[in-house]
Amino acid sequence: MIQSIRVVGAGLIGTSIGLKMKSLGCKVEIIDTDVNSMKLAQDLVKSEKLSEPELIIIAVSVDANAKVVIEQLNANPNSIVCDLASVKSDLLLQVDKLSAHPENFVSLHPMAGREVNGAENSRADLFEGRAWIGISDSLKNKKNNEIIESLVSGCGGVLYWLTSKEHDETVALLSHLPQILSSLLASKLNDVDPNKLNLAGQGLRDVTRLAASDAKLWAQILTSNKDSIQPLLKDFIASLTKLQDSLNSTNQDQVAAILNRGITGKARIPGKHGAKNRDYSFLPIVIDDKPGQLASIFNECAKVDVNIEDLSIEHSPGQETGLITLSLSAQDCEKLSEHLISKGFRVHPTKNR
Repeated sequence: MIQSIRVVGAGLIGTSIGLKMKSLGCKVEIIDTDVNSMKLAQDLVKSEKLSEPELIIIAVSVDANAKVVIEQLNANPNSIVCDLASVKSDLLLQVDKLSAHPENFVSLHPMAGREVNGAENSRADLFEGRAWIGISDSLKNKKNNEIIESLVSGCGGVLYWLTSKEHDETVALLSHLPQILSSLLASKLNDVDPNKLNLAGQGLRDVTRLAASDAKLWAQILTSNKDSIQPLLKDFIASLTKLQDSLNSTNQDQVAAILNRGITGKARIPGKHGAKNRDYSFLPIVIDDKPGQLASIFNECAKVDVNIEDLSIEHSPGQETGLITLSLSAQDCEKLSEHLISKGFRVHPTKNR
């Protein structure tokens, strides 16, 4: 267990790590050049002054990352220094060249975040079940490895190792391209009559959610990783052109083939904790609008030892009933359905989807 951490950077990521590690009994110090952000984060985390922390986490912008990493390495010869930047590029070369203690450096990237930034949006559970990328060519010794594994597991994450080059290429596809596409689609809404936007459904809201992200921050990230992003953009433009040609020729088979590639690609995204995505069964249950309904269902789940993977609730103010839909394995769904029906619950089994 890590005993003491200094977090440099009082934003969403840094403060969230501080909150989680503090909850585990770790001493935490948070500092930032932005005094207002720092004071808020320090109050949230109950920051305390540390003279020689075991681990120093750098959670600053991509533009400032290398400079701050080197400053902390040079000033703290007995501390492990870890950056969390989303682009690694020539970071390791700069550390080796400019730092007095490159052996104390290790690089990480938590694949977690929100479309809103700042300490005020931090959460101790932000990293629960999320992937963290460890940069293998930054790992100099066994102690660094143990510290990093302790940090990631403490935050509830799952650690994967990639080289710095593999990292930049991978996040370009999995993180940076989605941000670009979301922002570009949302930008087209500036030309739409506001009255027509009242017709927007959940699909548009889902796809454009990332467009609310900090533009200045993302401009830094995208330009820093341009070498990995540009080939993806070229390939994506070619795919759009192919779709346009298929539409121009009214070729439904080609259009369907393009859409089917999307279906197979979507199916490859793993489930939680990196496990293979599961095909869930869904169990809709009609409940009355009165206290204790959800609790009674959860109690019955516990009695027959079934695991709820997810749930959704549909209910409007003034409505006398609501619909709760449970996501379970096919076996658990069948077991729970039979049990709840025997107990008088209004259950409506449905097919997998």
